[in-house]
Amino acid sequence: MFGIKNPFKRERDKTSVGSNIPLNIPKPEMTTEQPATSQPKELEGSRTSEVEILIAKVDALKFQYEVLNEKISNIEKMVKEIYEMAKSSS
Repeated sequence: MFGIKNPFKRERDKTSVGSNIPLNIPKPEMTTEQPATSQPKELEGSRTSEVEILIAKVDALKFQYEVLNEKISNIEKMVKEIYEMAKSSS
């Protein structure tokens, strides 16, 4: 419209639009030289340690949440007491 081209638009080859050319894409092959069971065990071990770290962080956050709730309830009590004191003095 304004002469700006879409950088994400794929340009197609005009010669291969109507032709049925099969694409020769090589498929990945599994070799028997690499042990297939060692990798998942290592990943599982690292994932369990990551999960344990996340559980510890969640527990720490729960503790901080409880402390903050206590502080908020103490502040609410003090505000009520100050309000009652101000109400009775006037």
